[in-house]
Amino acid sequence: MKHLLRFLLYLLAAVFFLPTLATLLLSFFPEGELSLSGYDDLFFDCFSFYTMFWNSVIYAYAITALQLVVILPAAFAFSFARFKHKETLFFFYIILMMMPLQVMILPNYIGLRDMGILNTRAGIILPMIFSPFGVVVLRQYMKNIDASVIEATRLETNSMVRLLLHAVAPQVQVCLYAVGIFVFAESWNMLEQPMLLLQDKNLKTLTIFFNNSTSYGDQILYPASVVFMIPILLLYLFFHRELERGLTLHDS
Repeated sequence: MKHLLRFLLYLLAAVFFLPTLATLLLSFFPEGELSLSGYDDLFFDCFSFYTMFWNSVIYAYAITALQLVVILPAAFAFSFARFKHKETLFFFYIILMMMPLQVMILPNYIGLRDMGILNTRAGIILPMIFSPFGVVVLRQYMKNIDASVIEATRLETNSMVRLLLHAVAPQVQVCLYAVGIFVFAESWNMLEQPMLLLQDKNLKTLTIFFNNSTSYGDQILYPASVVFMIPILLLYLFFHRELERGLTLHDS
């Protein structure tokens, strides 16, 4: 039974890996023969790719870094602070997390319009910073951390920043890594936000590049797809252990 289960898992992994392998092969064999012409066309003739690639990098790194700064104190407050209706507020966080993006895009659009930051980088980054996903995951993880370390630190300092950095962050480090990977992947793959909130082509992302696939041939799209996958693959290769551990609630 154990060997059968392992075989099924390997088979399932192969099924998920096949599209990636096919994209990689087609990028090097556009017409059935080994050729780098697609990469030549992408890197030396398709200059809009560079703009959109670096826009994606800026958005993904900025959103990930700023969201981690926000979710740590927010999750700590939901775990250890005492205030009225805390559980009710957290319940609404869970509901908000479960809502599809399409439900929230219109209120976001109206809010960003009224703030005067439509068609700006801030209009893309700001709403993503306060996504509830990371707060919910980190709060659940914090349920099992060692509270005595926090109490001991509170006797030494009144600074909430020091408390978070020295007593809380080290205990939830692997969870922060895991959440950071998910946030980066979500930001890297976002499509609706740059499509609907940006008009300036110089601010759009690689997902818009692929959405306008009719403007480019397969000879460019397959190499571009390979480049698009590299940052996520590298993140997983470097942090896959933290990803596994960070999403597993440990016992105190």
